Amino acid sequence: MRRLVALCIAAVLVFSLSGLGGCASEQSSSAASSDDAAAVDSESSVFEDVAAAFDVSALDLDYSKRDLDASYDEASATRIALSGSSASVDGSGVAVDGSTVTISSEGTYIISGELSSGQIVVDASDDAKIQLVLAGATIHNENGPAIYAKNADKCFVTLADGTQNSLSDGTDYVLEDDSDEPYATLFCRCDLTINGTGTLNVTANYRHGICSKDDLVITGGTLNVTAVEDCLRGRDCVKIADGTFNLVAGGDGIKSNKDTKATQGFVSITGGIFTINAGDDAVQGKTYIGITGGTFNVTSADDAFHSDLQMAIAGGEFMVSAGDDAFHAETELTVDDGTINVTSCYEGLEAEKVYVNGGDTSIAASDDAVNASTADLSDNSDDDKDANDGGTPGEGGPAANGETPGEGGPASGGSPADGASFPGGGQGGGSDARASQGDARGQGGEQAPGDAPQGETTQGGAPQGGQGGMQGEPSQSAGGQGDAPQGDQGGSPQGAGDQGGAPGAGSSDCLIQINGGTLVLDSAGDAIDSNGSVEITGGTVLVNGPSSDGDGAFDYDGEATISGGTVLMIGSSRMAQSFSSGTQPFLYTANVSGSAGETVAIVDANGNVIASITATKQFGMVLASSPKFTEGGEYTLVIGGTLTNADAHGYTDSGTVTGGSSISATASTTPSSSVGGMGSGPGAVGVAR
Repeated sequence: MRRLVALCIAAVLVFSLSGLGGCASEQSSSAASSDDAAAVDSESSVFEDVAAAFDVSALDLDYSKRDLDASYDEASATRIALSGSSASVDGSGVAVDGSTVTISSEGTYIISGELSSGQIVVDASDDAKIQLVLAGATIHNENGPAIYAKNADKCFVTLADGTQNSLSDGTDYVLEDDSDEPYATLFCRCDLTINGTGTLNVTANYRHGICSKDDLVITGGTLNVTAVEDCLRGRDCVKIADGTFNLVAGGDGIKSNKDTKATQGFVSITGGIFTINAGDDAVQGKTYIGITGGTFNVTSADDAFHSDLQMAIAGGEFMVSAGDDAFHAETELTVDDGTINVTSCYEGLEAEKVYVNGGDTSIAASDDAVNASTADLSDNSDDDKDANDGGTPGEGGPAANGETPGEGGPASGGSPADGASFPGGGQGGGSDARASQGDARGQGGEQAPGDAPQGETTQGGAPQGGQGGMQGEPSQSAGGQGDAPQGDQGGSPQGAGDQGGAPGAGSSDCLIQINGGTLVLDSAGDAIDSNGSVEITGGTVLVNGPSSDGDGAFDYDGEATISGGTVLMIGSSRMAQSFSSGTQPFLYTANVSGSAGETVAIVDANGNVIASITATKQFGMVLASSPKFTEGGEYTLVIGGTLTNADAHGYTDSGTVTGGSSISATASTTPSSSVGGMGSGPGAVGVAR
């Protein structure tokens, strides 16, 4: 479990005994300078103000009629025929100077042919709307963007039906004075809309593929983009209604990075087919990510979907493999609908507040499957700004001269390396080295899969103290009995039970609330882990928790209540917690033992299965609740039986079970008290060993 504050408090307790300075001295020694700190504080305060003012209802998520209309009048349009290192023009509004074609007037321009070393430039009035129709155009510019919209009100790039169009650049740009601009193969300083039904292939050898300094709107077409850094980038926002996207990014696949206005910096996707292979995040929004539809096949070295504030998933189909988190929002993450299948990740759903109201979600996590940890807004200024955005490219990203991505990032056009490098290590675009409370990446916290975590237990690996915890030092405040893991699996001192962590680690701001849908979790760390509280009011929750004794299927620091829904959790018993209270009865037992492949069924007095699951690993506890439970009711747990009517997860609420071994358990709305106890948090359940 990630608790940076717990680590600091525990370190102070431990080091104060030996006369050392604790976390304060460690932090001060790692600070670059007071000037740098002041700069960070200045940047952070701006984003904190944005966060305070953020309101999803204030965002412009709509599309204009012209965004959606890809038609054009061929008769009145100006035609531009590209040929080698020059071009010919039929119509007005265009000037050709060698291999540079400059458009200066509002209108529609149909572009075809090949420009082997040149550029299309849009330099019109502030109120001009320019439509570029790519009708079989191939443009390469070795020293800058293939298409560069310097000035206009809005630029429309329409992909003509049935055409193949290609844009590419070199590895080194001639930049404008005192600027790092331009920095994308298709670069617009104005709003950019891409529509139509044709195909656009973009190869970005310098930095980004397609970039707008304002809004980037895409309503159709097939976009195949390979970029050294980001593939699709809209500074103010990215809005996608439809299209087919094949994106290979050294940095982020899709990104909006405006961090100074509460109504900007968002990504909104309502449809489309996406295949994204990203060396950093697949989709990143500064303020908000909202997805209501689309099909996503995502592989990312860092987070698959990351928002520095809020995220809402209200539809779509997702197949996700992430080197770090699958879905990460700092403040609020809501899942209302959709089909989500996370085949691998570090953590699955993470935010300060996580709401699951619907949908069908399945998560396999190497750490926590669902995690609520305190939001960090103090160091969320964009790590990969461009000079005119108020900053320079982040460390780890390609230099302005077009050098390759930072260490750990894939080469240009390549796929993320197997065993994704440590988050924060600079995946092509300056990875986000988040050191939030409960999310301490890069500073003695946890590492991505493929690295041996310090202070973390992974399947097949023993926990180690290292930077993640104070190895060999007993806690003076947390009650632990027996041999506690070194490093406490998440940064607490040895002997500190993970039932609430160190004093003060929890936060009343942290909440996991499950109101509906289906949530199937398989975790090597804590499956459901809240640094605050948990509320379950509905839905179906099936959990294969950890087999290690340093983690639990259910972990919280505040209260955990249940008033509805079906819950069946199995996992290791030593750090296990039950619900603290509820209006719907629940049962807990650690008097079980089972192995991978065995079924667990809760059976009523008439032999009917109320809930069931198939174990994916060894387990020693069961926590269950169902609307069918009655207060004080006696139920039978059948381990290793044969089920009827079960789904792929071994779940049924209407089948029967034969064979297996049986034990009885009592359901109640209050947790049972037991001797022992590995921790002091509410719902901590002692187990006689």
